[in-house]
Amino acid sequence: MPGMRDVRRRTWLVVTGVAVLALVAAGTGIAVARSQEREERLAANQDQLTHACAGLLPGELRSFVPDDSAGVLEEYGTLLAPRQQSRALLDCTLTWGGGDERWEPDAQVRVRAQAVLGRADAPGGGFELPLPSSALGGVSTDDRLHGSQVSATLLTECPRGLSGRVRPSKDLLVAVDLPSRADDEYDVPEADRLLASRTAVRVADWVSREQGCGGRPLAEAEKPERTDSLCAWLSPEALGFAAGRWTFDAHDTPYNKRAGACGGRWDDTAGQASEARTKAASAESWSGVLAPGAYERFGGSGHVPGSAQSRHKRGPEGQLTFEPSGDDPLLALWARSVCDGGPTFHRVTVTPALDFRHQDEVVLGKKEWRRVSADARAVLDRYLTADDGWPRRAHCRDTEIMGEVEEWQG
Repeated sequence: MPGMRDVRRRTWLVVTGVAVLALVAAGTGIAVARSQEREERLAANQDQLTHACAGLLPGELRSFVPDDSAGVLEEYGTLLAPRQQSRALLDCTLTWGGGDERWEPDAQVRVRAQAVLGRADAPGGGFELPLPSSALGGVSTDDRLHGSQVSATLLTECPRGLSGRVRPSKDLLVAVDLPSRADDEYDVPEADRLLASRTAVRVADWVSREQGCGGRPLAEAEKPERTDSLCAWLSPEALGFAAGRWTFDAHDTPYNKRAGACGGRWDDTAGQASEARTKAASAESWSGVLAPGAYERFGGSGHVPGSAQSRHKRGPEGQLTFEPSGDDPLLALWARSVCDGGPTFHRVTVTPALDFRHQDEVVLGKKEWRRVSADARAVLDRYLTADDGWPRRAHCRDTEIMGEVEEWQG
């Protein structure tokens, strides 16, 4: 019966072949379906990115949008829902990936815009776009489990005021957090810092338009001319400070009516000063909503006039003793004024050079300490009266000396 056996073998081969083809077709169908599902999810996530946060998120974030999980969007704010109670004008967070078992999502975007009621901290770090003298911005970076994050903070004004707030406010604070693919915070490229700055400006201008609060759009701001005249008053020679080469910081910063800073330090690489002359000096001012926060920051460590820690115990005949392991005897002098930006605090500091080369401690007597105090007052007087200095440009008036603070650890 060989013929019958061949027929059966052929039949088995045909059935097997059909089954294999069916399995291949099924697998292909599943793969196609999954591919289509991923494409649909990616398209939905990209559409979500386009419309989230009032459509203010940059298109450059599309490279972070995944195709294997849906984005999670949380957004609030009176500008998004006029009848909704919210302290923010815009508060929006969009995340991708992660989950309950992860410390953080794979990528996160956050935008927040709010009226400033009472106080705000000065943005730190350099902003990547030009700003008018009424606005202040900063950019910072931070590490994440995957990649890093770049944040931009922008403080600007709304001359006609922000409506719908508990109290009237003419100050707007915008904060933007964007993901970066840099492996660590120190490697975040300039392009990412610029993107965060642009997004913050875009949000601020949108809020200003929606609120009708006046002012020229920040996106149209021209690059201010950089000059060293703001800090030209800080002359070690004129003030009789330690002789030699000095290095200065913040001397090329454009004028800003919200805050100002100047500082210089004697270069001690050439040796030690022959006497306890001032080797470092600085001056800072914080105006308007920045003033309370600055004062509270120093007050938290007791470094404001009148606090229990503002004066140190003195030895016989008013002597002060310093050891090389202790901090330099930084003396701060505080004053307050009314300036263009509102109520303002000024703080100047001086630091005497101490010579520990042939001794384990340095003792400053009353006479020497009075000279340190006189140096602080001289710095404050020059700062307040310099024609090109920050206080004169900010039209500061009604200045009151608040007192000295001895800032070091005894």
